[in-house]
Amino acid sequence: MNKRPLFHFTPIKNWMNDPNGLCYYKGKYHLFYQHNPENLYWGNMTWGHATSDDLFNWEHLPYAISPDIPEDIDGCFSGSGFVKDDELYLAYTGVIMTTKKINEYGNTVTVGENDLISTQLFAKSKDGFTFEKLSEPKIVAPERYCTAHFRDPKIWGKNGKYYMVLGGKKDNKGRVLFYQSEDFKNWKFVNEIYEENMGFMWECPDFFELDGKSILVFSPQGIGKEGQEHLAGYYMGDFDYETGKLTHKEFQVLDNGFELYAPQTFKDKKGRRIMIAWLVNHHPFPEENWTGMMTLPRELKIIDDKLYMYPVEEFNKYRRNLEIYKKVDTEFQIEMADKVYDIEFKLNCDKDFEIVIGDKEKKGLKLTYSSQDKRIIFDRNGAVNNFESLEIFGTKRVVNYTLSDDTDFRIIRDKNVVEIYINNGEKVFTSLVNFTEEQNFLTIVGESNVIKVYSLKN
Repeated sequence: MNKRPLFHFTPIKNWMNDPNGLCYYKGKYHLFYQHNPENLYWGNMTWGHATSDDLFNWEHLPYAISPDIPEDIDGCFSGSGFVKDDELYLAYTGVIMTTKKINEYGNTVTVGENDLISTQLFAKSKDGFTFEKLSEPKIVAPERYCTAHFRDPKIWGKNGKYYMVLGGKKDNKGRVLFYQSEDFKNWKFVNEIYEENMGFMWECPDFFELDGKSILVFSPQGIGKEGQEHLAGYYMGDFDYETGKLTHKEFQVLDNGFELYAPQTFKDKKGRRIMIAWLVNHHPFPEENWTGMMTLPRELKIIDDKLYMYPVEEFNKYRRNLEIYKKVDTEFQIEMADKVYDIEFKLNCDKDFEIVIGDKEKKGLKLTYSSQDKRIIFDRNGAVNNFESLEIFGTKRVVNYTLSDDTDFRIIRDKNVVEIYINNGEKVFTSLVNFTEEQNFLTIVGESNVIKVYSLKN
């Protein structure tokens, strides 16, 4: 079966990673992304570009930024978009490799992991399609910071000033660097945000305010367990713009499943805070000519001091052929006609339950809950099917989580990616899988309320 999803963004071909420059500009949603023009593996980083009217039907466009000046000759790494004076600015990291070798995939990489010089660079556009690189500003790493790991600028404005966070590394510990500017040209390093025992590098920082709270999203490297060493999560708290100090609660992961990394958010014309993240795939699915996909666009909200995420409402217009199944007391199983669908239901979580997307014998992707232990187990061992790339980030997650009676569930399957939302996005479990043709059954063991099943058509 063709494994390219219908609603999760993928490149036309070759390797893709981080979302970049997300914004709404001149009546279009803009998605930029890290792309390799040459092959299916990481390397030769350029900025791919696509636009959409609804965040799901994307038009692929020519590259926005390519390596062609001394400061970015070895790659245009991640960054952000910012609209100012009706022009779209892109801030990105240009890199120079101080040592070079050709890896097993034919791509140029450094000999040592720190053999890079990183510079924050800018480009701008008056139409959102053609971009001109700017000679200034050019921002280099502060003294004592690792020049190889100084990247991923995210810019925003507030009260007539401009602000930027950058991922950094100093003394082999991850940091977020906070900058401010009065004129968008001269940038002052104000402070670093840093915590002990939080990894050796903080990538892809994103900062925003939502419902009176300050949120720092970032991807700390080296803190994960269960196979996935590099995670994506956030701090929620209060931020002092003068000192650059963030007073925050404990770190929370954004997604309790597998693969999600390097998320970026933006505010759209409706005032929504929307997040798109990369679902890491180290190797292409068998017989596919592309590598990597994005999550569904998710709207972020704060409810009871928790960050919730849920698919943007535009996704619902692709629902078709509603089928309704009445209350089930013990076990429910149906064979799905399609490999792309959207299901909503409630479960009585005072009792144990199991949800399986798999074959008739319940081999597949499983989400189980122990009402006694108050614990969810998310297990894809039965859905790997010899695609060893999926084992790199592990195959099982265990999450302590107390569920109440009549909890809402939503499951979206888009061929070989599944997103499961619990309690309208309080917890999210996302997984890449490698389903067989026979793994097209949905099984719910437990007390379920009315089950709504939609097919999805694009």
